[in-house]
Amino acid sequence: MLRAVTATERFDDLYARRRGSYAKDPSGERFLEELNEYLAPRELELYEEREIEHALVFVLGLPRSGTTLLSQLLAYCLDAGYVNNFAARFWRAPVHGIRLARLIAAGAEPPSFESDYARTKSLLDIHEWGYFWRHWLEKHSFDDVVQAREREDELDWAGLRLALANVQHEFGKPFVAKNMLGAYHLPRLRRELGPVLYVLIERDELDAAVSILDARRKYYDDPRAWWSYIPPEYPRLKDLDEWEQVAGQVHYLARFYQRALAEVGDDAVVRVTYERLAKEPRTVLAEVAGRAGAAIRQEPPAEFPFRVHADRAEEKDRFARLLDRLRAEDP
Repeated sequence: MLRAVTATERFDDLYARRRGSYAKDPSGERFLEELNEYLAPRELELYEEREIEHALVFVLGLPRSGTTLLSQLLAYCLDAGYVNNFAARFWRAPVHGIRLARLIAAGAEPPSFESDYARTKSLLDIHEWGYFWRHWLEKHSFDDVVQAREREDELDWAGLRLALANVQHEFGKPFVAKNMLGAYHLPRLRRELGPVLYVLIERDELDAAVSILDARRKYYDDPRAWWSYIPPEYPRLKDLDEWEQVAGQVHYLARFYQRALAEVGDDAVVRVTYERLAKEPRTVLAEVAGRAGAAIRQEPPAEFPFRVHADRAEEKDRFARLLDRLRAEDP
């Protein structure tokens, strides 16, 4: 029997339903949670009250829009810090993780521009750092996301600022992160953290929708099981079929980002299309470098593969009809 997640279901419950190579190891997760609990008070002993001295470059966009590739480009080619796959395991003790990564992961396979549904391979590859953002932004259930703006004042903004200021000081340069959970708090993040630059990537919505549907099929036995980030309008979508859910996910998230970024203002936003990222990565890199006040550490490839779902016309037509209806009903 197919079932959709409920608004109160925890993300951990959904993760437990993953299959194959996408499944999480429960014993490994428990070990890391206990290790982070142990290190958290020792991490605070390292911290000093600091200003955020350089730009915080946060990448966001629709699921399957190119956010991982854009993050990789900025992390590897800007003279900037980022959290790699090793350091990310220490989300309650990020400075410990960064220092350990320097010692232990230094000889690992060099970072690459490859990924598998946002998962990167080498210890030195950039990581989404999702557990860090979940901890500080208190995003543990679908309801936490739906009520994100209403619960904003309950978050420990001072603690998040202290952690990020010390992480950035450890690098001594601008900091790049894919911050999808932070997308629910774009104006507040900039007010609390100061020099934040948002880099929004936009992809053809039909290609994104088809790719999200594929991800559901690969991650779960149930195509109605939610995959990736939800819009605040999730309660409207939770009892619909997978086609309507995905169309709503794309429509409402895109609208949410645009409205939130309008509150922030153009001086804090760089907009990039997926096609431009693929065909002109050097110009994208140069634009972000100039806006972030960051030097370019190395030249990127001349171009990346530009992937479109040209063979999925029937599915795209179905999504197009659903998106047209949503725009008409809820512009």
